[in-house]
Amino acid sequence: MILFFLIIGTLLAIIDILYKINTLKQNIIRRSVYIFLGIISVYFIDKTYLKFTFRSLIYGVLVGVFFLILHIIIAKGIKLKTKDIDKGLIYTSLLIYTLELPGEEFLYRGIIFISLMKIFNPILAILITSILFLGLHYKTWSDKKVWIGSLVLGLVCAINVYLANSIWTAIFIHNLNDFGFLTLINKRNIFIK
Repeated sequence: MILFFLIIGTLLAIIDILYKINTLKQNIIRRSVYIFLGIISVYFIDKTYLKFTFRSLIYGVLVGVFFLILHIIIAKGIKLKTKDIDKGLIYTSLLIYTLELPGEEFLYRGIIFISLMKIFNPILAILITSILFLGLHYKTWSDKKVWIGSLVLGLVCAINVYLANSIWTAIFIHNLNDFGFLTLINKRNIFIK
């Protein structure tokens, strides 16, 4: 069963890395599939990783806030101003933080990492999933600093899933990291006219 989910997860990651998404609808469908299959696979592999615990909350929030603050410090302050907040930014944020990032986490840290960890050892699982996660961001970003950040984020998310025994830890970390980087600093709005 574990090998089956690992193969499915690896195929989905290859598709995620190699095949460009052309429409918002395609992205919503793809990320929804990752969440659905992630929940199913983690349930069958080791359902304890689906539990939301106080430890997963604490690890996720503390590490995530650290990354959020680090982004603000590197950028020399928050760039998002009240005048930047509109429906487009709100819709973009809802899509990113409720679908995009959880979808990535259920694929990379859920299906692939937990499967690899059950077959091999945690260190190898952490390294492989972090490199796959870097591959995704290598495709979508041209900035080498983002690549380094993605590798570090992948490592930290996987380590924290291992330590907290919960996928939710990685979702909190990833959401807070990207809230700092995408929203507060880069004012990411895919609905700009």
